[in-house]
Amino acid sequence: MDVAETISHHILDHDWGVVLGGVRIPVTTHSVTIFVVSVLLVLGLAWAARKHTSRGGNLVSVLMEEYVSFIRGGIVLPNMGPEGRAMLPYFCTLFLFILCVNLAGMIPQMKTATSNISVTAALALCSGALIVGSGIKFHGVIGFLKGFIPSGTPGWLVPLMFPLEIMSLLIKVCVLAIRLFANMLAGHIALLCLLLLVFIVAELSKVASIGALIPAMVLELFVTCLELLVAFLQAYVFTLLTAIFAGSVIHTH
Repeated sequence: MDVAETISHHILDHDWGVVLGGVRIPVTTHSVTIFVVSVLLVLGLAWAARKHTSRGGNLVSVLMEEYVSFIRGGIVLPNMGPEGRAMLPYFCTLFLFILCVNLAGMIPQMKTATSNISVTAALALCSGALIVGSGIKFHGVIGFLKGFIPSGTPGWLVPLMFPLEIMSLLIKVCVLAIRLFANMLAGHIALLCLLLLVFIVAELSKVASIGALIPAMVLELFVTCLELLVAFLQAYVFTLLTAIFAGSVIHTH
């Protein structure tokens, strides 16, 4: 068994390449996963937003109301203040999308698209645009740029501080992308290593010894539960950091 090849097969993206009218369209596993998750979210949330008379429909509506209240009261308002109310739909969408994409990777034959740096970079760029747009919206272009220069900074230090603060903002956006990518990729590599360990032990022992397999299976179950926790945690952290960074440019003090 080539362990490295098996692991790379399950964590790397695969390009199926569909040709339509002589034009090759790069259809990948990650793009299909994102498309499926997006369609299911749009249809599911549209259904949840409707008024329901059945008990199940009412339960979904209550859960969605609690979810929106959690994002508004636990993430947006504490970090952005009342100014963040207008951006609540973005944060609700961001958290739910990242969470569902993370969980999709736990389904057999599907892959976690957030373990692809291109996907997390696109999400980080969207959050970066929100952060910059928030600063410009509430302070104007000049006021937003002035926010990069701390009050009381000596004039001779401004040429040094301004590019450093700009770089700090860029680093924050990069951190959003790399943090989500690294955590999801590392989690799946750990899961695959432990799962392969079960088969390696069985192959080496020739006879599937229960005593040898049980510890590996228990550890695999534990890490799977841990990966589910990480899926929720990383969606929360990405959304929280976006709100914190946006709040820092809105309330520069």
